[in-house]
Amino acid sequence: MPKELSLAQAQQQAKPKIEDAILELLDGDNQQNALNFVAYLRTNKLTPRWTATNAWGVKYKGKNLISIRINGNAEPKVYYGLEHGAWHIGHWYLNEWLLNNPTEFEDLSNCDKFKAFIWANLYPCKHCLSCKPGHSRTYFGKRFESVCAFRVENPNADGLEFAKKLLECKKEFISNRK
Repeated sequence: MPKELSLAQAQQQAKPKIEDAILELLDGDNQQNALNFVAYLRTNKLTPRWTATNAWGVKYKGKNLISIRINGNAEPKVYYGLEHGAWHIGHWYLNEWLLNNPTEFEDLSNCDKFKAFIWANLYPCKHCLSCKPGHSRTYFGKRFESVCAFRVENPNADGLEFAKKLLECKKEFISNRK
């Protein structure tokens, strides 16, 4: 009798489209917001590509831009701190961009709502990846200890708008890098 494939093995063979996983694993507002965000990505010629179990990456000019992870309602374990039926947008290059290029986001850094968005979505290190014990950094004048990453979990419409603005600024940053 053939051995049944694990979810990771099955996805590695199939390389599922993110929209299919969203429809299967999320519901309600999370499903609609995730579908809207992926539609925005595709409209802007940013293609999510399967990278790991329930995870997709988006590159821009050969550089990792963001990742998207989904944890379905029927799955027995929690992925990267996500509860069942949740998803997140993980941002790459956030530290380098925010800390080393303040003039590129000057208009956003003067916006209290944007600062609050960044502060609220800094993810603390939980000793799960290579960053342990996390990084201590100052973002917009506020010091944070043991930061692992920046990720937006289950973004609502406002969260998606900030995530899109941040994504556009990061694209510009990558375009201007030498």
